[in-house]
Amino acid sequence: MPDNLTGAKESANQRSIITHAVLIGLTPLIPVPFIDDVVKGYFQRRLVRMLSAAHGREVSAEDIATLTEDRGSGCLRGCLGQAFIFPLKMIFRKVFFFLEWKRAVDLTSQSYHQGYLLDYSLREGWLARPPRARSAAEVRAAIDEVCRESPIRPVESAIKLSFGQSKSMLKAGARVLERALKRITGRPDDAQLSEAVTAVEAEEEREIGGVVSRLQRSIEAIPDEHFNSLRTRLAARLRAQPTLTQGSGRRS
Repeated sequence: MPDNLTGAKESANQRSIITHAVLIGLTPLIPVPFIDDVVKGYFQRRLVRMLSAAHGREVSAEDIATLTEDRGSGCLRGCLGQAFIFPLKMIFRKVFFFLEWKRAVDLTSQSYHQGYLLDYSLREGWLARPPRARSAAEVRAAIDEVCRESPIRPVESAIKLSFGQSKSMLKAGARVLERALKRITGRPDDAQLSEAVTAVEAEEEREIGGVVSRLQRSIEAIPDEHFNSLRTRLAARLRAQPTLTQGSGRRS
């Protein structure tokens, strides 16, 4: 069992992972053309920086890009898709809201699992500490494989339940981000996004704080076997020895 200091630190990381997973999940609900993927990338990169700092690790901008880039979707296809779909969204709002709501759940689940496994990799020193260190590309590939091959239903079900009970909170959170982002012209960089998000961060935390707490409680109720399985699979992919614990598996 971890000592009190370690447990508190891990609990803080868990909260950060869930908060960022929810924020990333909100991005499909932002009705601003071309901006949702940009904002999603910003929150993904911010989570990597926060987890790295929590573990006292230095991760380069290049490695952050490797750990967060969306694979299989190029800018051309994404931009053309957005240009075609956005007018339809405005006409068929209810239909697209249902589809984007499902995407929000999927994104939140994916982001949580990626954040959880990255947090574990950083704690074990697999990303930056020799002699067991692996490159960012190796860690990213291993995380992707684990997410593809592992059952994610326990966490996904918790997200669906929490989101279903918190639709008004999530819609309000998306509106907060929308207001902040509408002040930006053109394609924003991380500095502009950081300034915009920081300006509404306190309000955003108030709007989504309830759903984050609810989701955290739901995830804490999931049996440790699910999280130990994730960690064992990741260690196998990286040819490393996993650290398994009883009663704190989800905290990595």
